[in-house]
Amino acid sequence: MRENELIKLLGEMSLSEKIGELNQIPGEYYKETLNTTGENATLDFPQELVNAVGSAINVSDPDLIIKIQKEHIKNHPHHIPMLFMLDIIHGLDTTFPIPLAQACSFDPELVKELSAAAAKEACATGIHVTFSPMVDLSRDARWGRVMESSGEDTYLNSVMAKAAVEGYQGDGLENEGTISSCVKHFAAYGAVEAGREYAGVDISERFLREYYLPSYKAACDAKSGMIMTSFNTIGGVPSTANKHLLKDILRDEWGYDGVTITDYGSLTNMQSHGISDKDDVLSEYAINATVDIEMCIGRYYKGLPKLIKDKKITEKQIDDAVFRILKLKNRLGLFENPYRFADAQKAKQICRGKEMMDIAYNAVSQTSVLLKNDDNLLPLNKNEKTAFIGPFLESKDLLGGWPGNLKYRSEDKSVREVLEKNLPDGSLLMTVGCEMLGAEEPMLIKRKLPCETDEKARKDKINKAVEIAKAADKVVLLLGEHPRAGGEITSKVDIKIPIIQQELFNAVKEVNDNIIVVLFNHRPLDITHISKYAKSILDVWFPGSMGAKGIVDMLFGINAPTGRLTMSFPYSVGQEPIYYGLLPTDHSTDVSDTFVTGYIDCPLKPLYCFGEGLTYTDFMYDKILLNSKTLAKGEKMVASISITNVGKRDGYETVQLYFRDVFASVSRPTKQLRRFKKVFIKSGETVKVQFELTVDDFMFYNVDLNYVYEPGEIRVFIGHDSNTEDYETFQLV
Repeated sequence: MRENELIKLLGEMSLSEKIGELNQIPGEYYKETLNTTGENATLDFPQELVNAVGSAINVSDPDLIIKIQKEHIKNHPHHIPMLFMLDIIHGLDTTFPIPLAQACSFDPELVKELSAAAAKEACATGIHVTFSPMVDLSRDARWGRVMESSGEDTYLNSVMAKAAVEGYQGDGLENEGTISSCVKHFAAYGAVEAGREYAGVDISERFLREYYLPSYKAACDAKSGMIMTSFNTIGGVPSTANKHLLKDILRDEWGYDGVTITDYGSLTNMQSHGISDKDDVLSEYAINATVDIEMCIGRYYKGLPKLIKDKKITEKQIDDAVFRILKLKNRLGLFENPYRFADAQKAKQICRGKEMMDIAYNAVSQTSVLLKNDDNLLPLNKNEKTAFIGPFLESKDLLGGWPGNLKYRSEDKSVREVLEKNLPDGSLLMTVGCEMLGAEEPMLIKRKLPCETDEKARKDKINKAVEIAKAADKVVLLLGEHPRAGGEITSKVDIKIPIIQQELFNAVKEVNDNIIVVLFNHRPLDITHISKYAKSILDVWFPGSMGAKGIVDMLFGINAPTGRLTMSFPYSVGQEPIYYGLLPTDHSTDVSDTFVTGYIDCPLKPLYCFGEGLTYTDFMYDKILLNSKTLAKGEKMVASISITNVGKRDGYETVQLYFRDVFASVSRPTKQLRRFKKVFIKSGETVKVQFELTVDDFMFYNVDLNYVYEPGEIRVFIGHDSNTEDYETFQLV
């Protein structure tokens, strides 16, 4: 439909139709068994609203979507089709590794491929919009939603945000196999105090712009169709009512003309923040902040008519919001084909088909991080006697906190099933050793999860594990967080593995020194004790539908893990939030050896740092070379380094370039990631890796919030991870 036709359509719509377009209806209204998100909404929507509503959430059956759309178009006064939206966080029917793991690939093309694969399944299912990617900068492992993020670094977060949007939306939303992304949560949700879900955020405008906003802007620049407001307040102002964020910055400064939507019930949550309990007051705040769609609760439906009647807002504000929604529907081609590409038969062929499962399998090794491998315990040799122990041995739930369609979980394989299929009979020593949770776990209070309540059974399982560990050359312990311990409302103050699993680990380490831990987790964990005694640690996060086969093939060296950490692992939860890019302090080691910032009972640095990760070969770095000692506006600098694979196996190395602006008008981080490349290097081969830099790479917000660069000394670090100390210097002029 042409834009002038959209304008004509808007002009013909009644006020009640327009207000209906700004409301979303929950899928529960249609009485389907659904995967639901958010709080239980009141389902007493009047028929007038149902007939005019602009979108629905949580409907994921193609036949039902077509049926609802047909009925809606028939009843709508102007026959405007609905948008169907769903949380597709790391896959729909095929589940891929969690987003935090995807970022560990340091490969934006992989993130793009996984997003495109999810979009292909979703499009055939009839979904138009996914509430993804989440681009919140995440530096506190206590927050459960870090599993949806790309981690602690601003630059990496921005690169991955762009890749995910491009993956979902392809070359254009008119094309089959695409869906609109909805970037979330605007803004700074990852900075909630103490990692508490829904808590407040209090950061300076300079830090907001310097570290937290760039990833949202990268996603908006990639033409994301939608952006979602966050639950948190910033400086006491709820994001959904934050005119400075949503209008001044997002609309006016960045020029974003896409659709904005609240998070589920966040207008009502403004009441919890102590703003108001009145529909019209809450609606006034949101519409003045240019929020277009209210998700599911109906405050807009009740509040906007009164605001128009009382002349507190104008109908033009309503028109502007409706027009943005109509334009998104037009981008998706819904006016020409309201059912778009929904096709139950095609969805059945695509979803969890060979193409999708191959993509899921290939992602496992690229997103897993080998944190430790003393004595080269990995990869395993099939001729060795290896014991496989742990609650994740027999679990088919390797999907993580935001899986898509759960009905396929039972079809996934467990690690035990893959081992039994691929290794000789009689060569395997296997037992679970314990359940995932003991009765003492705090998360059981709210979640009603199965746990071990029989103390005798608990001891017997551990004793059996000890016996087979004694008989083995090596022990693989499959341990970690419960699959429901990540995602929304899973904030934690104890980020160790469950107590019952700690007991299992301690018992096994007493009888076998050759321990390999395969770690399942949504967030960085406190694994200081495990790291002290385990010789190898392979972090597989939650690897998805093909996790079991991917893990087994890594353990036996068919594939090698190539991921790198995108969030630092602490020595203790007391270090949280912890991240590599700290600001230098007035008591830094550059100045003093005694009066320095730190702790008396714990190192200042993390146990495992950002960018860290091993593989099944080793690399040697040569000296850093810069093609110039100065860099001016309009010029390019080339930083290069030669890297040699000194191991016996071909492998991938993720080369990382960091910089430090030594002296500036505001304090700058001790290191900031600015480039990275993942390169394949054959055994014995040397490759030269080059990075181009310009003045724009060193710009920052000064005290007056101007985006500038300042002449002075820049240190360029190139190395294996953020701990690298090798650098060369040049002068910005």
